[in-house]
This record gives sequence, C-alpha cells and structure tokens, in this order.
Amino acid sequence: MIEVNGWFIEKLFRPIFRRFSKVGDQEFFDNSDFPITAKLEENYEIIKSEFESMRHRICDFAPFQDISPDQIYISNDDKWKMFFLRAGTIDFKKNCEQFPKTMEIINSDKNLVSAYFSVIGPRKMLMPHEGPWCGVLRVHMGIDIPTGGSGCTLVVNKKEYNWEEGKCVVFDDTYEHFAVNATDKDRVILFLDYMRPLPLPLKLINKFVVYMARFFPYFKEPIRRHAEWEKTFYQDTAKKQNTINGLPAK
Repeated sequence: MIEVNGWFIEKLFRPIFRRFSKVGDQEFFDNSDFPITAKLEENYEIIKSEFESMRHRICDFAPFQDISPDQIYISNDDKWKMFFLRAGTIDFKKNCEQFPKTMEIINSDKNLVSAYFSVIGPRKMLMPHEGPWCGVLRVHMGIDIPTGGSGCTLVVNKKEYNWEEGKCVVFDDTYEHFAVNATDKDRVILFLDYMRPLPLPLKLINKFVVYMARFFPYFKEPIRRHAEWEKTFYQDTAKKQNTINGLPAK
C-alpha cells in the first residue's frame, strides 16, 4: 500500500508504533480488538456471492507485480493476482461498483484504508517479505480456501496460520512473512489494511502519512498502471456482454 519500507521514516516509526500500539506488539492479534472482523464474518456469504459473480474473470485480474513492479521479488509470474477495491484510501470506482454490498461493509469502518481480493494460484509460494508501512495492520478473510485450509498457509515471523473460509485473521505484516498455496486450486482472500490503533499524537502522524502516500512516486505509478488495466478489463467486459446480447463487439 505505502512503499516506505527501507526509508528513514519507516525505520524510525516501526519500533515506536509497535511499542505504543494499543493492541500490543505481536505477529497475530485478537479479533475481538477489531469489531470489523465480526461484521465481515457475519456477511461472509454476501461477500462471497459478489465475488462469485466475478470469478469467471479471474484470468483477467492483474498480476500484482504488473501493477506494483517493486513487488516482483515476491512473485514473478501470473499466479498472484489482485482485484483492487481501495488502495491507500483511494477507491477504484468501477471495481467498487461490482461489489456494492462488500463496499458497504468496508465503508462502515473508517479504519479500513485498503481492500483487495487476492488470488494465489495452485502450487504457488509468495517469497518472504515485509510490509511497507508499520502504521497499518493486515486483515485477511478467507473467501475460497481449498481443502478446508490444509495446504494454504500464512507464516508470520515463523508462526503459522491456515486460512479458513469465512474467518478473519489480523496480523502485523511488517514482520517477515510468506504465503503458500500447496493445493491444485486457487486460494482467494479478501485482503484489507486497517489503521493500527495508536494514541495521540502518533495516530495523527499515521493518518498524515497514509494520506500523503498518494503523492509518493512509488504509489503514483501503480495508480497509472491500474488505470491502464482497468480500461482493458472493462472494454473486454463490454465486448463479452455485447456477444451475449447478440450485438456487434465494439
């Protein structure tokens, strides 16, 4: 979301944010400290239903490194794909229109600053990496988890978690972590960034950095690339719909 990893500001604030975090400093967190997780789980069937209406386009989702080229060290093929709803408080309106009920749930909590659907293809591992900004915590909710979670594993600082359909997990992605899908089917999660609970004035500093991310060169390039992907994606959607309706493709 915010590529400041390795910058002075991230190195400066990571230990401070962890020390003063209102939910403590650990790899995984208690869901009860994040009420949105219960709301997401209560509405799992609604969210999954909306995703199912888009499943036939998974092959057209963008490989993450095509949108954010700095991520190529994590994945260099087409087996990690994203469908972006929100990134760094910027909504992708056409994509959001495909998920109206999901976005209603996401919009109910102002602390959710990014939202994507993340698809890891069969027999795929995302290489070990660290999240880019200590001011957010990551939330995953399992949407489609093959074999009941066995073979679909998240490892954060050597601690393992197996995704479950309809269940959320909250973790600090600035600890080194990696993900594995050892099955023969796609693993799909709803992937969210949640503002780390902090006291004042750290909370204000965090909000300022998250807002300013849209002006960072690293962030502006993915936005440009997403605009190009979006144009192609929805042109193809229109062509396919015209074919179904018996109209000439445009």
